[in-house]
Amino acid sequence: MIVGIIGRGRMGSALARALAAHGGPVLIAGRGDPVRPPDSFAPYPGIRSVPTGAVVAGADLVVLMLPFAAAVELALAGRLDDGRGRTVIDATNPPQAGVAPPAPPGSGGRLLAELLPQWRVVKALNTVPAGMLDEPVLDGRPVTVPLAGDHPPAKAEVSALLRRLGFAPVDVGGIDRAPALESLADLLMAISSRHALRGRLGFQVALAEPPAAVDGGPSGPAHVELSRRASGGGERQRRPAPAAESARSPAGRPPRPSR
Repeated sequence: MIVGIIGRGRMGSALARALAAHGGPVLIAGRGDPVRPPDSFAPYPGIRSVPTGAVVAGADLVVLMLPFAAAVELALAGRLDDGRGRTVIDATNPPQAGVAPPAPPGSGGRLLAELLPQWRVVKALNTVPAGMLDEPVLDGRPVTVPLAGDHPPAKAEVSALLRRLGFAPVDVGGIDRAPALESLADLLMAISSRHALRGRLGFQVALAEPPAAVDGGPSGPAHVELSRRASGGGERQRRPAPAAESARSPAGRPPRPSR
């Protein structure tokens, strides 16, 4: 699969290198004409720097990794019209309240989905800092990436791509959940800034065994763990309570009552 990236900044370049390191061909474009590829691309012959039109025309899946306003501008200018039912990952984050220009009412992800009806839009990767794209692991476990969209096949395609990169994707529902993902990205950036993490931050969702598997009750909630990765290893910020032992035997049957 050829992945196309629109956005040649820190995020887009980091994603291109991560994809190429896993053996996939990558087309990447900036907002202007192609420029001389940066030296950081030299070890990755699979990365090609091309115009935006070539990314839109030639990629099997496209990732929007540029400022939200620039993505809207491309959509309004018709430069993303050639969707042909393919999948596009919206990795943008609209400016939050108090920042000019402010985010549009509702959600940036929903707005882009409306502007790009020829594409299957999936909101994903907007919660991942550039520094986590090359090694998405904290405390020995993969970083969680929530994704939202209205097309199950598109979400399956994005999930497979995320797993290939080493992430743990979690489907959170339709594109109407995009505002929550954008707010989460804002929160993570605030934590990174507050603790001077420089983007070396991610989160992990661990799904506990549903109580229904033991006593027929409703499924229990997931717990979220925030971790930071320091040089030379991970440092856990909060340790979850140990999981309760399952009441089932290894074969999946309830234990036999004692006589």
